[in-house]
Amino acid sequence: MDDAIYNLHTLEVKLFNKAAETAMNIPNKNSDWKVDIRYTTYNTLSSIIRFAKLSFIFRDQCLGKDDWWNSNYEIYFSYLDQYVDNYLGDKEIMRMVRRQTISDEFIKSMIVGLYTSCFSILESRVRVFYNYLLNPPAKGEIKEGNFGTLVKEILGFLDLNSKCGCIQLFHNVRNAIHNNGVYTQSDEVVDCNGKSYKFEKGNPPNYGDFLDLLILTILPEVIEILDRIIYRLLVERVILDPFARED
Repeated sequence: MDDAIYNLHTLEVKLFNKAAETAMNIPNKNSDWKVDIRYTTYNTLSSIIRFAKLSFIFRDQCLGKDDWWNSNYEIYFSYLDQYVDNYLGDKEIMRMVRRQTISDEFIKSMIVGLYTSCFSILESRVRVFYNYLLNPPAKGEIKEGNFGTLVKEILGFLDLNSKCGCIQLFHNVRNAIHNNGVYTQSDEVVDCNGKSYKFEKGNPPNYGDFLDLLILTILPEVIEILDRIIYRLLVERVILDPFARED
């Protein structure tokens, strides 16, 4: 098991266990805990991470294996050969190059989706949990407004102001990925977990591997924030997830 698969698997299991523990701690045993947002938060994140893990497994055990590639090339990828010269040598070389390109682009696309999905989970939870924490008369309503402002207010309420930089890092990296790896906002330096990250307008940020940054740095901070929120809200009998769909 390579490092990426191991790290993803470890996080997936951690989140799955949190989902199970949360389900058991939901006070109202008569409600359907499968659509309680305290449970679905962890369960959905675990499912997203599982998809990323499976993507690496598919790359290694399918795209990376000669038998799979050779037996499936004609079915799924041979249409690309029409753009290559008809010399056998050229085709063989181009197929090797194309194989690596397909594999690389597959993982890059997965990482874009991973950042988008994880950030979406965070933002949607902030908008649901905000009123339960800061405006109880509006409990059950989805809070509108600027996400950055809402999350800062929640972090301040929970005495987690030190996490603001990590959320800003998450926001900036996600936006850079959506712009082909280039940061397009004003120059900024953000601090997360004791490390500074510099963002310069018009340049690709230099913060190492996208996946490692998300799995090893950003998501542990996000999960710690969600843990604190959900623990405080376990006194609530039911918090239905407005985004959940029953299977």
